[in-house]
Amino acid sequence: MSKAKLPPESEVVSWLKQIIENEELLESIQGQEAITSLTDTVVQEHFLPSFGIDYISRRASAEAADFVLSRLSLLEIISINTSISLTTGEVLRPDILCFNPETKTLVVFEVKRASETERQTVTELAGYEQELRNMLPFLGGFDVCFVVVAADWSTLLVHAVGSMNAWSGKQCLALKLINDDSGFGLVAHLPEAWHLTGSTNLPVEALPSIDLYLAYKGIDDGIDRGELDSVRADDADVVWPPRVVLTAMDVISRAGDRAGSHGFMMLWRDVNGFGRGRWCITLAAIDPYTMHAWCRDNGLPQRESEAAAFLHERRGDLLGQTPTTVYDIAKAAFPILQEHFDPEFGGDFHWHLKIRQYRHRAVPTRFDFWGSLGQHAREFVCNPAVRNNYMPFVGFNQLDWTDPAVAMTLVTNLSQGNPFPRGVIKCSDAFLVGRVLGDLLGAAFNTAPDKELAAKFEPLVEWAQLEALRFAIEMKQMYDITEEISTSMPMLSRDPAKRMQATVELAQWVSTDLISKRHPFHQACFDLGYRHAWLFNLLAAQHADQADPSEHEAAVSITRNIVKGLLSRAEGSQGQMFQSSGFVDFMAFLEPYSANALDLSDAQKMNEVIDAIPTYALLAGFPKAIVDGADSIIPVVLHRTRAPFPVRVDWEWLKSGILALFESGDHCPAIVFSQDGTVGSCRLVEPFRLLAPISDPNEEVYVLDESSALNIAIKMTWSEVKGFYAKRTQG
Repeated sequence: MSKAKLPPESEVVSWLKQIIENEELLESIQGQEAITSLTDTVVQEHFLPSFGIDYISRRASAEAADFVLSRLSLLEIISINTSISLTTGEVLRPDILCFNPETKTLVVFEVKRASETERQTVTELAGYEQELRNMLPFLGGFDVCFVVVAADWSTLLVHAVGSMNAWSGKQCLALKLINDDSGFGLVAHLPEAWHLTGSTNLPVEALPSIDLYLAYKGIDDGIDRGELDSVRADDADVVWPPRVVLTAMDVISRAGDRAGSHGFMMLWRDVNGFGRGRWCITLAAIDPYTMHAWCRDNGLPQRESEAAAFLHERRGDLLGQTPTTVYDIAKAAFPILQEHFDPEFGGDFHWHLKIRQYRHRAVPTRFDFWGSLGQHAREFVCNPAVRNNYMPFVGFNQLDWTDPAVAMTLVTNLSQGNPFPRGVIKCSDAFLVGRVLGDLLGAAFNTAPDKELAAKFEPLVEWAQLEALRFAIEMKQMYDITEEISTSMPMLSRDPAKRMQATVELAQWVSTDLISKRHPFHQACFDLGYRHAWLFNLLAAQHADQADPSEHEAAVSITRNIVKGLLSRAEGSQGQMFQSSGFVDFMAFLEPYSANALDLSDAQKMNEVIDAIPTYALLAGFPKAIVDGADSIIPVVLHRTRAPFPVRVDWEWLKSGILALFESGDHCPAIVFSQDGTVGSCRLVEPFRLLAPISDPNEEVYVLDESSALNIAIKMTWSEVKGFYAKRTQG
């Protein structure tokens, strides 16, 4: 059947004029409910916002479309295909220019019937907007709306309008023009111009950072302390920064927004005097070149191009250094900082390496964010699910994104992922939470004796408290949704007099209730991390000789028992059957200590191998090779969960992820319903990859249900998936 011939643009404009004058425009647009359902998703009472890299473009276009739709009533037509230029000889003619007197909004309509003219669309809209701003100086970005009506939404037009909404802050509604026997029609269209990366969080390498040291003026000039500016306080009393530093942070964050950068900064107090001033601001920003490299190496497949090849060839020169833009953003605050300080840059390396070094000297004091990260931080704090359920202390204590308790949780989860992914506990998770609570207990114990020690260990306590809080937040979510845990979860305390006891009580609850005696390997891994957290810290820093020899012996005794138990269960395990990377690396770790090939069926020989491993080698190998091997051998801790809160799900978005996985060659993609209540798309892993592949991802998909005490994977049609979800949320 031949494609219907489209009429001239003038006929389309005449039809639009008629329905605008008759107040029929809004009701003539089909597909509005799809737009509304997307925008309503973000503000749901039980919906926890996440920084979805792949979702930015879709959400921005939906929010822009929803905003423009709300401005399409009561329109008054100002002009039709006439020039709005203020200068004689210039011609700028929008197809239709309207005014909404209720909202004082200008609405520009641009009609494109053929792909040949679509290339001009964004250029024309930018020109019209500039002339309207000439006419109305300081016109706000939300005071001008755009409506693009096109019969053929080509790749170029989709990318252009998608970029306007996602990255340029414009408000543009995309409408697809249809023409049949009944006449013209309009359908709301979401211009998604984003190649899915498959990334759920930021790679740790993608956050390069710099330090801005703030040394007081005259500190090295022999000037008497009393003659220095009053901004300086007595050394013993300074725990909060001078007001000028807070103002500088506001200036920097606004400069970051103007620059179109995406990042955050941390103000910290240098306690142990290693730096060049009492105060320092660390700035970090997302590095787009590192993001490209990560997506190329780890994400979904991309088509090769000369541009991509160039970036790949130059990655050695492009990666690792903080973008110059970040320095420029920081310099925006120099005029006010230089009145009291001598600002100096230093420490150009990525954020996660930096914070490991700063745990002994830096006390996090205040944060701020800009760009997409700033938008996410503000939405996170304002979200009802965060304030009522996920982090209720935010509302109770009137905290916001500038407080370290909120900001560090946000930043660390963005780059490292949330603790206990998908609400399950692996042996590695148990070991890690043990170390986190052990770090806090050790730091609290060392600060207890006297005030001088408390001041010296203040950075360690603060960092340990923040990390323990991040884990406690996720454990509280697991506790709330789990049926079989009856003992109330103890809470952490910031009160120095109560901190140690609160930590001990929480650790006991994790072992006996959250993990329980039904999972002895997880309990043993937790106990090892908890009791010997500081020893493992010394091992990681290659300072194991500083630990008491008796602690080495106590830790290695637990470790040998764990490894012997693992090997007794290794034969026939999923790790051995599917030769998972964790299992293979575990065997590779053991092989150098065996004279012959490893024989898992010979328990006596395997025990001799384990006993022959030197203490240092065994302890140093546990945090990676051994505990990853445990994950491949020992099943995860699963709980029976209550029905999750019902929320609206963007099924079309989930389907696009499934299609992307299928097109990349993975024919066993799945929708996963996790223990923690999240819904997402994923690749099936062993043993589920033995299942038959799906044939058409538009019709069917696997469903991985992790909400019971056992994981179940079932092939379903998309309508069955939606029905399964509806039934699941009803309990």
